[in-house]
Amino acid sequence: MIDTVRGYANAAPDEWEVTSDSSIVTYWDDEEIQRVLDRHKREYIHALMDAQPTYESGSSVFKQYLLNATNIESGTAVFKVEDTAGTVSGYSVDYTRGIVSFTDDQSGKSFYWSGFAYDLDAAAADIWRMKASHVAGLVDFSTDGHSVKRSQQAQQYLTMANYYQQRSASEGISTAKIVRDDIWG
Repeated sequence: MIDTVRGYANAAPDEWEVTSDSSIVTYWDDEEIQRVLDRHKREYIHALMDAQPTYESGSSVFKQYLLNATNIESGTAVFKVEDTAGTVSGYSVDYTRGIVSFTDDQSGKSFYWSGFAYDLDAAAADIWRMKASHVAGLVDFSTDGHSVKRSQQAQQYLTMANYYQQRSASEGISTAKIVRDDIWG
C-alpha cells in the first residue's frame, strides 16, 4: 500500500527534509507515508462477510466471500477470518480487492473478519496537500527573456489533491436519492 500511495502522490522517498534540534524527518520515506495511511485507517471487528454464489458443474457453490472493504492490511497478526466456532483456515485472500476464496464449498455459511482497511485515495490527497504547502512560498521570476512561473506548482498539487479526494470513499462526494413520503398529491 505504501508503494501505491507513493505512486499516486508522486512522492519520492527523499523529496525534502525538515530538521529540528531533536530530529530529522524525511518526506516521503516509508514511515511518513505509513503515518498518513494510518490517519485513513478503518478497523473492522468481527464484520460479516458477504457470500458470493458461483457455479461449478451446474450447481451453486459458495467459495468466494466479499469483505465489503478494499486495501486490507495483510498478515495473520492483523487479519483473521472466523466462523461462530473461531478462527478458520483453508482460504486465500485478495487483500487489495477484499475477496476471500475458500478451497472448498462453504454452503453459504456465515463468516466474519477482523482487520484494517485503508483509504489510499484519501492518503494520496493528504500528501498532495502537504506537498502544496511545502512549495507555497515559491515565486515567479523572469530573466533573459524567460519566464518561470514556480507559483503554479502549488496550484497543480492542490488540483491533484482534489482529484484524489473526490476518488476517496471516505472523503469524496457521494449522492443519495431521497424520496419524500410526507407530501400527498
